[in-house]
Amino acid sequence: MAVDSTPATTVQNMLNGIDYSALIGGPLQAAISAQVMAAKSSWEFIQQVGLNTDKNGVKSAVNVTFMYQKDGNMVKLIVPILTIVPIPMIVIDDVSIQFKASMNASSSQCSETSSSESIDAGAEGSARIGWGPFSLQVKAKANYSSKKDSKATSESKYSVEYTQDVSVHAKQADMPAGLATILNILSSAANANAGANGKIELDKTTIAPTKESPEILSISVKDDKGIIVPNAKIKVSTQFGTSSANGADKKNLVLLCGHLQTDCNLENGDIVLEDGVDSLTFKVNGAIPPAIITLTTDGNTPTTTKIKVAQYALPSPSNTTPSGGNTPKGGSGSGTGGNTP
Repeated sequence: MAVDSTPATTVQNMLNGIDYSALIGGPLQAAISAQVMAAKSSWEFIQQVGLNTDKNGVKSAVNVTFMYQKDGNMVKLIVPILTIVPIPMIVIDDVSIQFKASMNASSSQCSETSSSESIDAGAEGSARIGWGPFSLQVKAKANYSSKKDSKATSESKYSVEYTQDVSVHAKQADMPAGLATILNILSSAANANAGANGKIELDKTTIAPTKESPEILSISVKDDKGIIVPNAKIKVSTQFGTSSANGADKKNLVLLCGHLQTDCNLENGDIVLEDGVDSLTFKVNGAIPPAIITLTTDGNTPTTTKIKVAQYALPSPSNTTPSGGNTPKGGSGSGTGGNTP
């Protein structure tokens, strides 16, 4: 009996019919779609949490403001929120696809034929042949039957099993270079010492000007968000300490404002900072008593800062002694020389 190759052919056809592009490409396509969704989620998070959009469509960073105490004063800490919250950035870095196909095909064929034959007449008779002493008694019996059996069996079995395992691993992605640069800029923009109602900033608050060396200060005015205020107006008032010469020495302290060195009234004057940032120059024309200069911003919520000015006294003239006296010529002394003609 010839070997039936149908099962092997069937299995081969099944293997050839597997859509491997769908088996492998399907999970990869799903991973790519998930990565796109993750990137979109990161952008939506930045948009919704970290940025404000005004009516003109201009975006600005959302800041978080904290009030805290520093050196006995209440100050503000202003920090962009994107620098203090984790930004969700998920990246799929590994996709593992495992496919297993188990196919069983079998075929069995059985053919059986059997036959039997017998003769049986089904009748019986007897006869005598001859006569006299030479006679023969014959007895015959005949029987006939026929039997034929045939058996054929054919069986085919097919079993197909697919198993596919897909493993996806994701992790927090490294921050893109552009976003890292932006966050670094925002971090440097954090204002750790903004005034509660704004602030007048000076690079120094204690000065000691002299006739030979004037003092120059840098000044800026910021609002309660730490932003420089252009065209800021500052009122100036001065309190002098103990003075001599009936207060005439108070006039010896002079305040010059800005790059143009405009003379400002220390007693009750105003300073206007066009750019919000400028310089103050303190000069001394003579002796001055100690003084405290108060600078106050103009507005509904004024803020104040003070400058301490050290006392300056003119140096006392030094007492000089004549270099020679009237010494009698030829007087006695301890010298070794005598009278010379």
